[in-house]
Amino acid sequence: MICIPIMAKDTDGALKKMAKANTLADIIELRLDVMEEFDLNEIIKSATKPILVTYRSKREGGEGSADYGTRVRYLLDAMEAGADYVDVEFSIPLEWRQRVFQMKGPCGLVVSCHLLTGTPHREKLEGILKNMAATGADIVKIVTWARAWEDNFRVLELIPKAQAMGIGIIAFCMGPLGRISRIVCPLMDGYMTFASLEKGQESASGQIPAPDMKKILEMLSQ
Repeated sequence: MICIPIMAKDTDGALKKMAKANTLADIIELRLDVMEEFDLNEIIKSATKPILVTYRSKREGGEGSADYGTRVRYLLDAMEAGADYVDVEFSIPLEWRQRVFQMKGPCGLVVSCHLLTGTPHREKLEGILKNMAATGADIVKIVTWARAWEDNFRVLELIPKAQAMGIGIIAFCMGPLGRISRIVCPLMDGYMTFASLEKGQESASGQIPAPDMKKILEMLSQ
């Protein structure tokens, strides 16, 4: 599946970009951390594709600097408004993270970890996976920065390991060298990959424009 992040300043901008993304996306990610104002009810009720609501902190590569309480409130509001998924950063202290998990309901929970400076060795990555899987999340998202080609292989190895544990996983690398893992992740039955709406709308380094990603995946899946 292809998830397209919506990078917009306000509700109107988000709705326009969502309409454009509908023909390309399987899932749409609403990035609250880049928005100056938003109406979650209006945006979520207007969605025609499953919607993932994310507030990405600066620590993990986003623009968000809100305190933990504000971040959690946004996610709880999104769940109440009918979001299909919310992204909970694993780095959030347990007491705050649990507030989201306790209100789970029908909403899918994605617990995420973004390592911006490189890719750890295999044993550390496996330890991160086990700790994140133990949270009870529906999907684990582990994204690292590729400094060498082999970094992609170590991260992609997490996909069959997560599947053996019975948990969905999103695993790939950021950065120019990480593009190949963004393509391979869904081909290995990773839960989804992320692609930008168009060039210049990337939410992270190494994202491939969705039209190109769709063509590549269709070609390789034949």
